[in-house]
Amino acid sequence: MARRPRQSAEVVSLFGGDLADDVAEEINVGRSMGLPAAATGSSVGEAMNLSDTPKVVFAIGLGGSGKTTFMRWATGEVLARGSKARLVAIDPENRELKDYYDGVLEPPTHEPAGIALWLKTLLDVSMKEKASALIDTGGGDAALVSLIERTDDMVKTMQDAGVEPVAIYPLSSRISDLAPLTTLEAAGFKPRATLIILNEGRADPTVPREQSFRRIMQHSAYRAAIDRGAIQLWMPRLYVAKEIEDRRITFKEARDGIVPEGRKIVPLGVFDRSSVHKWLQQMAVEFAPISSWIP
Repeated sequence: MARRPRQSAEVVSLFGGDLADDVAEEINVGRSMGLPAAATGSSVGEAMNLSDTPKVVFAIGLGGSGKTTFMRWATGEVLARGSKARLVAIDPENRELKDYYDGVLEPPTHEPAGIALWLKTLLDVSMKEKASALIDTGGGDAALVSLIERTDDMVKTMQDAGVEPVAIYPLSSRISDLAPLTTLEAAGFKPRATLIILNEGRADPTVPREQSFRRIMQHSAYRAAIDRGAIQLWMPRLYVAKEIEDRRITFKEARDGIVPEGRKIVPLGVFDRSSVHKWLQQMAVEFAPISSWIP
């Protein structure tokens, strides 16, 4: 049984230069994760190439949609590449990412107004530094909506500053999961790089996936997003998802039978590790079309 320490965050100042000292002091997000792309699956649409482009990835979805699962996978990809991105969690309710990775940045508040101010500062710094970030925003996400509504054109503002916004919407087969997509698109948040993920792990395993997601794929909000250029991909079912979540380990640790230093847990068995290995291979194939969207 292998044990090794988890990789710690690289300490990098987010604030400096002409940024207001009082704002920097009030919103203490002073660390950046030293984060360390994936040919193709069943995609709908054609993805734009964002290679060598700084990007801020907004993962947006209700609880149980697979949002945090995607974020954990994407973080693993960034680490494997040896690239750098800030890993951020601003969900008002659930900030699980810090259970899996060190160096997760998060607001010092759960109030939407405070989160919106903190997020604005984070994005200001990202645009100034031309730095990438992965942001777990949450589903209700009043903070993001507030920031969008107070900005003339948030997408264009970021693009003009040399940073590409990326919107990721993981969905289960629940129609209610379309609410964040509907709300943000109506507010004018329509990045050129928009991905809709249909999560097979949150659907009835006894029926074909297309049948499980039929109502989603026929919904006007889904169709409108696809018609304007959004990409749709499938997230394969991970049969040992609960076992991994119960242990609070990364997918790489699960696959390799690694127990984080200082933890007293039983690593996954051989068959479960093989299952994770297969899932990671499937994810690499399925998400290859948007590989350049991951920092």
